[in-house]
Amino acid sequence: MKLKNYTIYIGMLFLLACSPNYTLQSYDNKVVAIKSTADSTALAIIAPYQNAIEEEMNEVLSYTKIELNKKGSESTLGNFVTDLCLNYADAHMCVMNNGGLRTTINKGPVTRGKLYQLMPFENELVVLELNKEDYLGLLEYICKRGGEPFSGISITMTEDGEILNHSESVDFSKGEKIRVLTSDYLANGGDKMNFFQNKEQLKVGMKLRDAIIDYCSKTDTLHVKLDGRLKIIENGK
Repeated sequence: MKLKNYTIYIGMLFLLACSPNYTLQSYDNKVVAIKSTADSTALAIIAPYQNAIEEEMNEVLSYTKIELNKKGSESTLGNFVTDLCLNYADAHMCVMNNGGLRTTINKGPVTRGKLYQLMPFENELVVLELNKEDYLGLLEYICKRGGEPFSGISITMTEDGEILNHSESVDFSKGEKIRVLTSDYLANGGDKMNFFQNKEQLKVGMKLRDAIIDYCSKTDTLHVKLDGRLKIIENGK
């Protein structure tokens, strides 16, 4: 029996040793058009689910009298998202990033599907506590980038991104910390928000997108405006 096994092993080694080695000499690539017709059976199976999803995504949740966009250092879209988020957590301020807001909300009906386009990610809301040093790092970050969505505080800066004045809701001299509401993506250092890293994260228990949807479903008409929370002073003035 052992001899038979040895014979099999030797045979396998021989085959492997004698296997030829191939080297790719050249290659060519091109687009090959595929012509096919839709499978009617598959479409019939999918149709009920597709119709249900379309009906849900087309549901009108709210209405806006103005376009909500990311134009300017302080934007209507940024104010809209960060302001509403403060309704869902015990925090002094909220900060998000322009890159995470993926579309404009046009004037008129606001559908569930549009809010999925606005926030397609599964980001969770979290609260972090910052000391004075990290808080100033956050303010500097916002100013150096020419503005990012935030609420709960006000900032005055120069055109070059220098902080001239800012508000704060806590007394750092007494060891208090400011509670900042943000997404777990940013809390983990996303978009180079390094001042958030290595901080304990208190989970709100709600996705950012769900907060937006919930707020809109409970608000007949959205009232969003620019309120000067980020003021930019010309250099030399």
